[in-house]
Amino acid sequence: MIKFSESWLREWLIYDKDIYYLSKKITMLGFEIEKIEYFKKNTIFDNILVGEIIKYSLYKKKPKIYKLKILVNNTKLLKIFSDIDNLENKTKVILATKYSSLYNKYIKIPEYSFLLKSEGLLCSYKIINIYQNNFLKNNLIKLPNNSNNGENANKYLNLTEKILHINTPTNRPDCLSILGFTRDLSVLNKFFFFKKPYNNILSNNSKKYKINININSNINNILYQYNYCIIKNVNFKKKIPSFIKNRLFQAGIQIISKNPLLNIHNYIILELGYPIQFYDFSKIKGNIYIKNKKKNKYNFLNFENQNIKSIINDSLLIITDESKILSIPGITQNKDVIVKLATKDILIECLFINRKYLTSLFSKNNYSNNNSNIYNRYLDPLIQKEVMIRTVNLILEIFGGDRSKIYTININNMYNLQKIIKLSFENIYKILGFYILKKYIINILNKLGCIIIKKTNNNYIIKIPSWRNDINIEADLIEEIIRVYGYNKIPNKIEIYLIKKNILEKKIQSKNIKINLKKIKNILINKGYYEVINYSFINPVTQLILYPKIEQIKIINPLTTETSVMRNSLSYGLINNIIYNQNRQQKNLRFFEYGLCFFKNLKKKIGISQKLMLSGIINGNLYSDYWNEKNKLINFYDIKGDIEYIFNFLNKYNKIEFRQQYNENNTILHPYVSALIYINNINIGSVGMLHPKLINYFNLHYDTFFFEIFFEKIIINNVFYFQKITHLPINKRDISFSIKKNIYFIDILSVLKNLKLKEIIKINLIDIYQGNNIPIGYKNITLSLLIQNKYYTLNEQEINKIINKCILELTKKFQILLRDYIPDHHKKF
Repeated sequence: MIKFSESWLREWLIYDKDIYYLSKKITMLGFEIEKIEYFKKNTIFDNILVGEIIKYSLYKKKPKIYKLKILVNNTKLLKIFSDIDNLENKTKVILATKYSSLYNKYIKIPEYSFLLKSEGLLCSYKIINIYQNNFLKNNLIKLPNNSNNGENANKYLNLTEKILHINTPTNRPDCLSILGFTRDLSVLNKFFFFKKPYNNILSNNSKKYKINININSNINNILYQYNYCIIKNVNFKKKIPSFIKNRLFQAGIQIISKNPLLNIHNYIILELGYPIQFYDFSKIKGNIYIKNKKKNKYNFLNFENQNIKSIINDSLLIITDESKILSIPGITQNKDVIVKLATKDILIECLFINRKYLTSLFSKNNYSNNNSNIYNRYLDPLIQKEVMIRTVNLILEIFGGDRSKIYTININNMYNLQKIIKLSFENIYKILGFYILKKYIINILNKLGCIIIKKTNNNYIIKIPSWRNDINIEADLIEEIIRVYGYNKIPNKIEIYLIKKNILEKKIQSKNIKINLKKIKNILINKGYYEVINYSFINPVTQLILYPKIEQIKIINPLTTETSVMRNSLSYGLINNIIYNQNRQQKNLRFFEYGLCFFKNLKKKIGISQKLMLSGIINGNLYSDYWNEKNKLINFYDIKGDIEYIFNFLNKYNKIEFRQQYNENNTILHPYVSALIYINNINIGSVGMLHPKLINYFNLHYDTFFFEIFFEKIIINNVFYFQKITHLPINKRDISFSIKKNIYFIDILSVLKNLKLKEIIKINLIDIYQGNNIPIGYKNITLSLLIQNKYYTLNEQEINKIINKCILELTKKFQILLRDYIPDHHKKF
């Protein structure tokens, strides 16, 4: 979480809206506003004035109380008693007069009995009670020197300051500083204008201060760049400006009085998001050496008084002088070289370290502090110079001193760290599902800081900005485009218009797409199937029985002989599931499994290809036992119906066919009660009853039915079919005839569809019969035809003409033996 005040945000972003509008825009960009905190919103204190401490001393009668003389109206001195101890002469303060509510509130509290002799109440953060944190409660409120004595002090309290508590995504460490956060907000440049509120130019003339930096050549894959600057004659007894204190406090960062540069360090991280290091320059002996060691041989105390000797790494980066270690970058610093209030000369250091090295270092050492946590997150490799300039200018402005120039030592080329990504406009459409104009995409890329290296009609080559570690692939870049474009601009529906008024139907077909596995699983579960997961290693003996003609893939050094080959079908596990449950008196079983199967393929590098399969198995009764219903056993048409239901549910305008089984390798299914499954003329698998010899071998109690589909072959046409609703009647006619046994319904359906009779809107198979009174080698079939004209009501003569065309074509193709077709004048709907 990060916390910034609204006033600080307005220094970096120019916008004319209120905080609530800003919050909405922040949320739309993918950040979360946890809350907006107010410091005593709309609280105005009465009778509080600006005053100046002229003189103060301990009150002799009560040693913990101070006696002060405070100038209010440049002529009037007030005698004040106070328990605040961080006092200074000529300091501008806030004074509550004897007529104020604050004075009358505290005078009633026994521990403030000294106010009885006082002509007012000297205000601290504790008395005003703006903040809840303990470390600032008892501090005196010090006002700017240009504040006027006697004026109303309310305007200096910032009582209506609004603090935004912002949760950033875990993959966006670049937004954990106000620079990164406002830079990201500035992509909405219709609403926000980004500007840095400081000049990034070094102030003052430089001195010829320098120190030799010796860098081992074998660390170029660890340390990429080293920057340093020396500042002498610094006075750390000067006070840190209130704007830095306030911003640190509002961000929840404690202010350190004993080490003022630690406050600067924290402020730079909060502002620019990059760590810096300070050393007492007078404590550095001789030259500085940057090298790597397999083990840290030095023994020293860090600033937390912890003994540092156990840190290990295959190649530990350390910084030393002639006699001692100065720091372990990314980990800690030697206590002996830490800057103190009496320090006069300092060395400022800023470096960039390979993140892979830091990740390895932190994984091997259970050591963590604020400094290591900052190094452990991604840092912008191209911002060090700006960080150094900003840090040096702040120190000179606050503490004074004389500076050297900023020295930069490049060990490795950091520009090689920037990523190059190819962006395809076609892929933008595929992922988003709608088009964004190219000019908008270019504008968004520019806002994000991307550089377009090369342009073609269909693709751009993009250089990703150095601070965006989260953009690694094309999909990440597309995600950024839609984030900036606006999630609220994503179309919520597809608008399709029928161009001509007299068009009754319109079919829109997209390219072939793969279907969603989750949808299929949900359908099977709703149909009563249970999903199972079985081992991929199976018994070679059983696999040989199931598929004797398919070569087995044996495992080297298997755990057991029963699990020594890789499965080439999901049937083995599913049959075992049936056996296991059958042996425990379970009935009416339905299971399905989705997983990989393995086949020998010499075209592959390892000689093996793997295929994703979807299989199901059922046996027992169609329904659970019910006293008022006569149950029936599951048959081929039940499992066939389940498969049809899956694909019809996903999209009914795909051609699903069940063709006769000719595959010699498929020895698992009954040769006459099985079929190949085709969708849009692609063979995707098979379905049928298990071969009787397998049912006997596995001792299954019922006829068992099984389907297996090569899932990756399932490709459907994504078809939208629109038609005008007509109120004209639909006529139903049945045709009953005998036909040869080897002719299937799908062949009949194909012949009738080829007639292209628009009036026939649907053909259903309602009965198949084989038995008495049927010629040998024949079967009896009854078809139901639904007939309708979309423009007018058909008469009986027109309907008979359509039926006769169908009969004539079937007689010509299959020599059917016609029984009288069955007219049904009453079935109109």
